[in-house]
Amino acid sequence: MALKAILASLDGIDDAIKALYAEKDGKFVLDVEPVDGFSLEDVNGLKTALGKERTTRERLERDVVKFKDLDPDKAREALAKLEELTSIDPAKEADKIANTKFEAAKAQLLEKHTGEISSRDERIGHLTKTVESLLIDAAATSALAEAKGSVELLLPHVRAHTRVKEVDGKFTVEVVDKDGNVKIADSKGTPMDIAGLVAEMKESEAFGRAFEGSGQSGSGKQPGPGGGGNPPQRGNFGGTREERAAAIAAKFPELKG
Repeated sequence: MALKAILASLDGIDDAIKALYAEKDGKFVLDVEPVDGFSLEDVNGLKTALGKERTTRERLERDVVKFKDLDPDKAREALAKLEELTSIDPAKEADKIANTKFEAAKAQLLEKHTGEISSRDERIGHLTKTVESLLIDAAATSALAEAKGSVELLLPHVRAHTRVKEVDGKFTVEVVDKDGNVKIADSKGTPMDIAGLVAEMKESEAFGRAFEGSGQSGSGKQPGPGGGGNPPQRGNFGGTREERAAAIAAKFPELKG
């Protein structure tokens, strides 16, 4: 079972799990150490900002529709004609002045709205990537902590097999294989979640050794008596998070990176 990011109370929670939470503003938040700039954060603010940016973009798009028949080349020509106004005699060419001013103003408005939409698109793209990263890292960190896996070593591999999909305005995390296809968890066709991916990694030959106290020899089996098992452990595998990570890195240097 994955750990919840925030709890209102620690009543009834196992002591080993309690140690993973820190009290903040009267609630208990999962104490996750930031790794490579990623941390467990509240994404509600980002989602709200993303919604506001989309609303602004839709409004601007509606404004631009009014000028959808304008040709960009013609708009540039209108701006050039604006410079000719100084040489025009107002008394003789009043109609021409009015038309030139109108075309220039229309071109300026189109250019302004087009630039604003482009800026909003970039902002929305940045916010979307940030939300996706936070969603994946929060779920992956929680699942790895629950399975006693090394976050530092395994988080990059979890990221490589996950992606965020938006359906009806909601973000969900998908687990995918090396070809980008959604992984299936069982014979019923249930899509695999991050907890299932972590469980699969724990049983694998490549990643099983990066989980604390799993007893894995790399093939998902217990080492037999009389040799053939893992070499003696180096470092403090039962210490703090930093000590465990250092011990795993020392024992399995091939997992780095």
